[in-house]
Amino acid sequence: MNGYKFKMGVSLSETALPFEEAVEVAGELGARYVEYFVEPEKLTDEHANDRRRILDDAGLQTHAVGCSSPNPFKTLHIDEVQLADLRSNPEFVRDLDNLRRTMVFAKIVGAPLAQCSGFAWPGEFHTGKRPSPTWSWRHATGGGVIPPRELEKIVAALRIVADLADEHDIDVLLMVHPWEYVNTSRHFLEIVERVDSPRFRAKWCPGDAMLAGELDTVTTGYGNLKPYLKSLHLKDTRTIDGPSCKFEWCELGTGDPDYPALFRSFARDRSDVVIAAASHYAPPGGTPADGVRLNYRKALAMAQRALDAMA
Repeated sequence: MNGYKFKMGVSLSETALPFEEAVEVAGELGARYVEYFVEPEKLTDEHANDRRRILDDAGLQTHAVGCSSPNPFKTLHIDEVQLADLRSNPEFVRDLDNLRRTMVFAKIVGAPLAQCSGFAWPGEFHTGKRPSPTWSWRHATGGGVIPPRELEKIVAALRIVADLADEHDIDVLLMVHPWEYVNTSRHFLEIVERVDSPRFRAKWCPGDAMLAGELDTVTTGYGNLKPYLKSLHLKDTRTIDGPSCKFEWCELGTGDPDYPALFRSFARDRSDVVIAAASHYAPPGGTPADGVRLNYRKALAMAQRALDAMA
């Protein structure tokens, strides 16, 4: 493969371990890159410098940083906000400020990407129960249809984010996630192409997109996202009843997405995506960190088989 190598990483937050212990797991696995979330109150220069020291000592590179509790715009119901009130909406102001501070933090730790989400679909997160009232319709339509009024507001909001990214000279990692409007590759394109900024990149989990109803995510979905794709949120999902939002996390390679085929596509395209091992799954008798270890090792094997197939 002319020296091509997969970029292997770990999503530290998925280990459910304290930061330094999670870093040890990444080192143990031989990862080069890490992604993680930081609590809003810890988005300080002092904390960033401390994290940079720990990661430098471990020989790890921060690829992306997000703000937790919640990730900016994850739970913001933009359908409940008027366009004229967007800049003064308290939740939007809070999330935008958290994203701004995430960008500052990311620059200190040397990360090229600051993460945000794509605004909650109506009914999501209000009660903490699923499915939401709009879920079955969204699944049946391959991810739902964004009403023109909501699309206009989302684009306006992300143009504000793009201006902030320009100000801080950093790119924005936009999550493709089932519970937000950016839930499929098609919606990612629909929104980002209208925003018309080079700042946006994609963080993608094929299992999440399939759960949302984009069943061709490993083929067409990957093709749609390829120019933007920088982070693969590597976990596996098995859908039990899509319209009812019944699913389970599972060991990598045992769920719905054809990950071996996707890895072959990455090798063919010499993709620079970071494979960020996650899990949401713990093997029997194990821990979330064990799930991350298992998925990372299985991903390594898939990557090697993909390289061998290209030889």
